[in-house]
Amino acid sequence: MPTRAPLACGALGNYERDRVRRIAELLGGGSAFAHEDESSALILDREPLRWGGDQQRGLGWIEADPRRPPAGLPDWQAASAAGICGLAFDGRRRFLHSTVNGLAPLYWLEQGGAVYFASRIDPLVRTSPSRLSIDWDAWASIVALRYPLGTSTPFAEIRRLPPSASLRRRAWGRAQVERGRWPWTEVEPDQSLAAGAEAMVAGLEETLAPLPGEIVCPLSGGRDSRMLFLPLARDGRVAGVATVPDDEGDTHEEDLAEPVAASFGVPQERLRGTMGDYAAEWEERARRVEYEFVDHAWMVPLAQRLAGTEAPVPDGFAIDCFISAGRHFYTPETLDTGRPKAAMRALFESVRRYGHAHLALEESFQGPLVERAREQFLSRARHFDGHPNQCFLAFYSSRSLRGVSTYATKLLGDRSWVVAPGAADPFVRAALSVPGEEKFDGAVYKAIFELLSPAVAALPSTADVPRKEPHLPQRWCSPAGLELHRSLLRDGPLAPHLSAGVRAWIDGTGEVEPDRHLRLGIEAVSLLHAWWRQYRDCLREVDAADLLG
Repeated sequence: MPTRAPLACGALGNYERDRVRRIAELLGGGSAFAHEDESSALILDREPLRWGGDQQRGLGWIEADPRRPPAGLPDWQAASAAGICGLAFDGRRRFLHSTVNGLAPLYWLEQGGAVYFASRIDPLVRTSPSRLSIDWDAWASIVALRYPLGTSTPFAEIRRLPPSASLRRRAWGRAQVERGRWPWTEVEPDQSLAAGAEAMVAGLEETLAPLPGEIVCPLSGGRDSRMLFLPLARDGRVAGVATVPDDEGDTHEEDLAEPVAASFGVPQERLRGTMGDYAAEWEERARRVEYEFVDHAWMVPLAQRLAGTEAPVPDGFAIDCFISAGRHFYTPETLDTGRPKAAMRALFESVRRYGHAHLALEESFQGPLVERAREQFLSRARHFDGHPNQCFLAFYSSRSLRGVSTYATKLLGDRSWVVAPGAADPFVRAALSVPGEEKFDGAVYKAIFELLSPAVAALPSTADVPRKEPHLPQRWCSPAGLELHRSLLRDGPLAPHLSAGVRAWIDGTGEVEPDRHLRLGIEAVSLLHAWWRQYRDCLREVDAADLLG
């Protein structure tokens, strides 16, 4: 099995071969040409998966899924539904396509008569012969919601391919993205909770079946990682679990994970980062997720612990997205498909309620920034209007895919082979088949855990055990962490437009740990300024006043 997520790049059209090679060199990983002709090229760090029918054939790869695709795939949409993304051939035509879950990141840039694509943003930026532009729409969303929306990236010229879509260069010389049918929108929520839970367990087990033994399993105090741990531990495939604190000043996660691991006699490793390493880890996290997701550096010690492990790393990405209603983001208002537009407005407000990062900016910037993000969110959610699963699909397409997935595909995936059964087609279809009203109060979790392990089902998790008051030092508040943020906030496009509360924090006259709104705002503005410092020599002029446009 591979030891990290796939690395891929290439081009369509009248491309420069040397430029494609430079992109591959910047990606790293000992990549080689899997295909090359006068109008297309594909470079991979592994042997390509080959599929083909009477009309179409292709070369591709699978992200975060260890299963081999079925034989006899007739076209790119069938390949996409099987989890393959890559380069497709239809007679003389060549085009790029994504997967049904869109998890494999595919970024593209059109320049000089060609489309260049890569599984990472940075090589496209570094090989561009001209300076690129900041995308203020993307950054408005990153600040307001923590991630970009739709196909946007921090760079205006670089886009991401959405799920179940193809990218072609037409005869008239322009790139065109065509969205195929998204199979997940065809799933009807017509199954009972019991039938859906059985199908979800079967989907998990199908995806986990190819994994070998000796797995080091990440295990938090929550339910998603536990759901993957149980079938693996039951089969004796887990060598140990690793739990990382979330830097909230307690041992909440580790304490809740411990009895779960102990119930199968699996040793638990409690990871600890040092205070002095926090600043470097924050910058590493930002760089590895390519500045697309606002967060602190709590998970970096886990990424470092798992780096280079030979066994795959199971990750609970997207599980809660499809089965958890009535907690966190899903409320009765967001699930009201009879009022689809109101439901999407409610979902926008729901995903923001854990931190209003826009309050880190002066008042004249706050309203325009939030409105800019809201317009993008509602526009991109519009094609789900009235669908019985509109809330779950819109949430996955936004927060899960454009934000949280960067941990599975980049932070962990850069140095580990991450498996994400919660985003695999069998599990998602089963989850979407259960009506939203059946998913309240953790009902789906309870049904699944009763099937996997009734004894562990009774053990407490973060869903039902409140946190204690913080009583341990927090790494983000270490001298190194505070100095990093203060340095970043002082120098960057938004530095002249910070709120009075953030300016007081920079000057050391505010609370060491500000309220959660300012804390998230500090993280968001720091991320923008870290990105700007990293790429300022590759950027056209950046004027924060354009954020108000």
